[in-house]
Amino acid sequence: MRLATFLCLAAVGVFLALPVICAEERPARPPAMSAEELQKVWEAEAKCVSAALKLSDDEASKVLKCYVSARKDYQEKVAALPRTQESFQQRRELGEKAGADLKKALVEAVGAEKAEKVIGLLGPFTMTSFRLDRMVADLLAFGLPKDKLEKAMAAVLEYNRDSGKVMAEAREAGSFEGVREKVQALMEGLNKELAKVLSEEQMASWKERQARPFGPRRSAE
Repeated sequence: MRLATFLCLAAVGVFLALPVICAEERPARPPAMSAEELQKVWEAEAKCVSAALKLSDDEASKVLKCYVSARKDYQEKVAALPRTQESFQQRRELGEKAGADLKKALVEAVGAEKAEKVIGLLGPFTMTSFRLDRMVADLLAFGLPKDKLEKAMAAVLEYNRDSGKVMAEAREAGSFEGVREKVQALMEGLNKELAKVLSEEQMASWKERQARPFGPRRSAE
């Protein structure tokens, strides 16, 4: 149990430090998103996944309902926990249960195959989901037209899926050697895709935003 907890903490530490632009002074951590902001982010994530998987309107509606409800319920439960290192295991257990419950709900809504693809892109209740939320919030802040937003979101979701796989493989192997380089390569690939959609000014802002520290967020009180 102690080894598993240590490896999870190590994974969190490695991931949250990636990818970061090297500088003597790192940008300040952004403020926590409000409940309303998180709701918009989760809705955007669900809609983008449904579009990427070409789900029917009925299936997309079910995915939206299942996903947003699950994320909101988890957020509320985590917010009620004390801000201590000891609560890490509790958050982990809550995340595992929330993930299992969401998977069950998605299987009932769209079938096992599509449910697996939805979960694969979103990576809910994992260390990657916190960064995904912030990335999506950053994209929404640009006020992009629908077609550009969908392309940008699709690229971010693919990055989230692939970086999540890297972290999962490292965690299972019990070694995070080479993880930093792999995630940095994925971020470089993501930025190349986003450069096709965003303006030079937006790309500069995007890279600056991605240099900020990331981590599990609680909505503003």
